[in-house]
Amino acid sequence: MPSESSASLTVIATRVLATVPELTAQIVRLIVAQETTYRAAGTVPLEVLSQSVDGNIRRILESLAGVQRPPEEELAVARTTGRRRAQQGVPLEAVLRAYRLATQLILKSVLTEARGGSQEDPAAFLVEATTAVLGVVDRHSEAVVEGYRKTEAELQRRDSQRQQAVFDALLEGHGADPRMAGEALAVLGLPPSGPYVVVVSTFDVAAHQTLSATQDACAAYFYDAAWRIRGDREIGIVALAQSPVPRLLGALRPNAIGRIGISDAFDALHEVPEAHRSAEIALQTVTPDGAQVVWIAERLPEALLFSSPALAARLARRALGPVLALPAEEQEVLLETLDAWYQNDRSVSREASQLYCHRNTILNRLHRIEGLCGRSLEDHRYLLACYLALLTLRHLSLPPSRG
Repeated sequence: MPSESSASLTVIATRVLATVPELTAQIVRLIVAQETTYRAAGTVPLEVLSQSVDGNIRRILESLAGVQRPPEEELAVARTTGRRRAQQGVPLEAVLRAYRLATQLILKSVLTEARGGSQEDPAAFLVEATTAVLGVVDRHSEAVVEGYRKTEAELQRRDSQRQQAVFDALLEGHGADPRMAGEALAVLGLPPSGPYVVVVSTFDVAAHQTLSATQDACAAYFYDAAWRIRGDREIGIVALAQSPVPRLLGALRPNAIGRIGISDAFDALHEVPEAHRSAEIALQTVTPDGAQVVWIAERLPEALLFSSPALAARLARRALGPVLALPAEEQEVLLETLDAWYQNDRSVSREASQLYCHRNTILNRLHRIEGLCGRSLEDHRYLLACYLALLTLRHLSLPPSRG
């Protein structure tokens, strides 16, 4: 059986319902006066705000007056309010503050109306009324938050999908269209002019470790950037502003977890596809188990080979075919000797020191290569061909020889 205070509250809430138009006007004035977001032109039109306030306080007062509705129906107005405020871009904190202002006036109206009646225990009624009003408003506030959060998530998904679509359009070469380029700059949050670079990195799909490291490093150094994930690649368009590419390398290298390739700088969005290709090639020049940041400008010989792997394989076989036909152990010794010779600027003495063997041993091995291949390492064309062949063997898997 309801208490006397509960019965009185039901009667009083019913009477307050008759004053909803005046109460709505009061609450709207208070919200507009105290919440700057609602004063901003066009955010929430006054008529819309008034309708929303009217609908919400009616539902709250009807609940206090004992009107029984299914929960989804009782809270529909509150949920709709949250949804619309999210669509209008009103911060959730401002929405909830407006609800608190309305709560204060509803409670004040109930208590004012109660003063005119005969309450046997005013203190008990005060506690009952305050508890009841706050309980109903809490339910409605939670519904507002639910509607807001759900809509906010929907809007973020749409924004994310739009960003991905625009990013993909740039990768496909549509940045040459001025309207497309303008939209891309706005949607991706990039500055209107370059230079930009494309960054391509690999990452652990499960842990997303390199993903966060790459983005965090760019953000820490105040680079504006847009990002897109494709498979096990994270692709970024990074605005350099006035900084050179080496500064970006310095930002990324200390925290590199996976392989990261960076294109040369470019000025216009129609250059994104070519920059993406060069960043991807730069990335491929790092061994799969490596954690390294490479700039295409520092890997041009390797990039040349990756741009035409079939031609690179043909060059390697033509330059070092007879060596590659040797038994594995002998082949490895000769290739290691040749590689170390290049790494030591073709100094036999320095190479001998590195490999802990006599310089004559090095010379004999180099002469063995020349004898097998029928070419001289003093020939500048063969010298270049052998170096490119070594790079090919280091980075690419040669297809089986056709004989």
